[in-house]
Amino acid sequence: MGVFHMIVTDASARHRRVDFHADSPEQAFLLARNEKDGVEVELFEGEHLLARMTKSGANMWQIGGVRTARAPSRRETPAMPGAGAGSSSA
Repeated sequence: MGVFHMIVTDASARHRRVDFHADSPEQAFLLARNEKDGVEVELFEGEHLLARMTKSGANMWQIGGVRTARAPSRRETPAMPGAGAGSSSA
């Protein structure tokens, strides 16, 4: 079983956290089914953000994607001018 949590934000911008254990993140929909329309939910597995969702009607959810940023590898990081092997600053 996975460890999940949701951050639920209501129309008044109040936040609450709902922790749960489940076989899959789909369980979040069952837990949030009684929320009011317009509520926003961020769904996490551990500390990893899985989805942002907004309830738009009875059992209707709009699901937004989540962009994940990663640090570039040393190979992908552009060299700084003057930072090469033969340079010196005096």
